Amino acid sequence: MVLSVTEKLYLYDSLTSVPSVRPDGRKPHQFRPIEIYTDFLPSSNGSSRIIASDGSECIVSVEGKVVDHTAEGELIHVEIDIAGQRDDSPEVESLTSLLKKVLEPRGGIDVSKLRLTKRYSFKLFIDVLVISSCSSPISLISMAIYTALNTTYLPKLVSSFDDLEVEELPTFHDYDLEKLDLSPPVVFVAAVVGDNILMDAAASESEVSNNGLVITWSHGKVVAPIRSVGLSGSGAKGFSFGVLQKAIKMVEDHAPEVLQALNNS
Repeated sequence: MVLSVTEKLYLYDSLTSVPSVRPDGRKPHQFRPIEIYTDFLPSSNGSSRIIASDGSECIVSVEGKVVDHTAEGELIHVEIDIAGQRDDSPEVESLTSLLKKVLEPRGGIDVSKLRLTKRYSFKLFIDVLVISSCSSPISLISMAIYTALNTTYLPKLVSSFDDLEVEELPTFHDYDLEKLDLSPPVVFVAAVVGDNILMDAAASESEVSNNGLVITWSHGKVVAPIRSVGLSGSGAKGFSFGVLQKAIKMVEDHAPEVLQALNNS
């Protein structure tokens, strides 16, 4: 629903007040309710489906494949599809680039946990489908990837780890599976409205926001990438360093609670 000029001004004044007054009564750090379903795709090693209260919906599938890591360039491959958008659209390419950076080994996933032998590793193919999205889908996608990876099981290796001298593929137990423990990062999107920070902004809140901040949480701390992102159709405006500090502090204070809720889903 597109807001009129009067409605935008009223909402903007409400959100920039101290304390901010959100239309649904939420606190600045509070997320809307979400539904999470896992392990529902039988052909995948891990899967997750997240439905937000505004109707936004995202599905993630994780599949593992054995590759020769001495010849393979990457062990994490992310593919994003957004309903109604081309694969080469700016939003899809931007989201794919961001998530690849989030999940890269330096600050995200520890790919050494994918190592099978001295020559072979599992390669993870993470396929994301955004069925609908009323605002920026970055955080929704990130949470879906997090829950999918946390429910991913891969076959248990039974052959030798030291395989450099022999020409054989790894062999696995017929039935036994091991849970993949990667501790994946989560991306939070904060809307900047005046000098206030709002987590999980609704579509109307995004429409009047001055800017947006993408903040990555990994292994108990804020890590790169941290970047601005335009949430409203009018583009992004500048903000002070103090606003950035406030957003980082909000993520540091509340990210553990969000991850605990995701882990208990």
